[in-house]
Amino acid sequence: MLQARAQITDCLIVAAGKGTRLKGFGDLKPLVNLCGRPLIEHAMRSASDAGVTNFVIVTGYKAGILKNFLQSLRKKYRWKITIVENPEYEKANGLSVLAAKPYLKSNFFLSMCDHVVEPQIYEALMSADLAPGTVGLGVDKRLKNPDVDIKDVTRVVAGQDGKIEKIGKEVKKYNAFDCGIFRANPNLFAAIEKSVEDTGDCSISGGMKILSNAGQAHTIDIGNSRWIDVDSPQMHKIAHKWMRSRQDTDSSRKTKVNGMNGHGHKIVAVGHRGSKKFAPENTLAAHEAAFALGARAIEFDVRCTKDGHFVLMHDATVNRTTNGFGRIKKMTLEQVKKLDAGSWKGSEFAGEPVPTLREALRNVKGRYVVDIDFKGGPRNSAEILSNLLEEEGFSSGHLVTIFARRHHFGILKSLSPQYALRPHYISVRRTRWLAREHSLEIMGLRRLSFSFKAARAIKSSDFHLFCNVMGFSDNERGFEDSIRAGALFIQTDHLDRLIPYLESRDLLQNDVLGRDYQPAALLDLGDPEIS
Repeated sequence: MLQARAQITDCLIVAAGKGTRLKGFGDLKPLVNLCGRPLIEHAMRSASDAGVTNFVIVTGYKAGILKNFLQSLRKKYRWKITIVENPEYEKANGLSVLAAKPYLKSNFFLSMCDHVVEPQIYEALMSADLAPGTVGLGVDKRLKNPDVDIKDVTRVVAGQDGKIEKIGKEVKKYNAFDCGIFRANPNLFAAIEKSVEDTGDCSISGGMKILSNAGQAHTIDIGNSRWIDVDSPQMHKIAHKWMRSRQDTDSSRKTKVNGMNGHGHKIVAVGHRGSKKFAPENTLAAHEAAFALGARAIEFDVRCTKDGHFVLMHDATVNRTTNGFGRIKKMTLEQVKKLDAGSWKGSEFAGEPVPTLREALRNVKGRYVVDIDFKGGPRNSAEILSNLLEEEGFSSGHLVTIFARRHHFGILKSLSPQYALRPHYISVRRTRWLAREHSLEIMGLRRLSFSFKAARAIKSSDFHLFCNVMGFSDNERGFEDSIRAGALFIQTDHLDRLIPYLESRDLLQNDVLGRDYQPAALLDLGDPEIS
């Protein structure tokens, strides 16, 4: 007796592991950017296009960041999303499946967060005739499929009746590839539990072997539908090319690019205080989230402790973003290092430390353009910063900009020309004066001061334009205005909005510009009377 075909609306997605093979693209694999969207968003959109309305997402590594991102997707798409944490995420993926057992009582799809697939694969699985209780696995019988990483793929031996006879990465002779999408039911939970009990194998493949022995594991041919397991830099490159080709078929996208990118350069997305939307601001966790999402420049605030160490902190006091109280300049580094800078954002971030500037630089080196918002320090701050930047290898080709308010210019004027001071736009007159009197390369334009006249004044002075859209215009209107104004940098609190907006217009800069770009700093920082 065959199982009646019915719409499957539940999908379990495993997003718990570290993804060490993709670490160069970010520290959290589900958020690794692929053509403007994180991998997990691609996975969920494909399932949604096939009729899925309810997602169960199992998290593990850096669960707090992913939880906050998934909550933003819940609002964006109106999906029902249940988030489950697997504390044993470093073990095999079957334990992540078991973590979702209480939330799935009938048929459901199972997918991996790093599998980019066409919706037709879900449709093929849904329409297949299966015996009751049988788990179906989508398989690719194209053994020369160039999208498959033959060294990493799970191999399958399918019998003439379609039943799975063997499955595993160690299988030598095979006739199909596991494409990572399952049509499952609660029998899969029982099979994984039995696999753990019998052999200690807590993988999904271990459970499928148990089902195979019971005659309850069946292959479903996906035909010519495309899929890619984005689990290595090479597979990411192939997937990026595929996604870009799909975007390029949209003629409206090309029209927008031609109409909006008249300045002819890519734009660097700047994460404000990292990615404070998804992680505690000015922490290394926020930096990792920003990088995975696709930012290639990062802004962080620095203040100096009582004993002369620069640390990342926006406010003058630690009250808002830590579990402590007091002013940074009245505290020693030892005192600051005892603070918890994560719990205010959520219990999952408990224990996140306040980074020193040195720690932050080491974490972002070679991956980010660095934009330091200097909040003040001793009179020898320029010497301290210069020595620190040089010691950490930021003295040969890495782009470092330092946002300095007018009253800090005098403190920082002796900085090496390797590091560019970035003033904010105040007026056309002052911009022209700065261009005439000082060796500036970049100028910031806040949204409250934004006008195309101001942008023209900045550009006509041969300054790079750094647009800050935070606030009420941190949206498509602000992004579009910045693009039309000729911005090289756009700073945002919403990387999850800006990145896909730029990518869809072929404007997103994915390289680290600092290797080739060496701006000059302000030298003489006197200021005339400006009305």
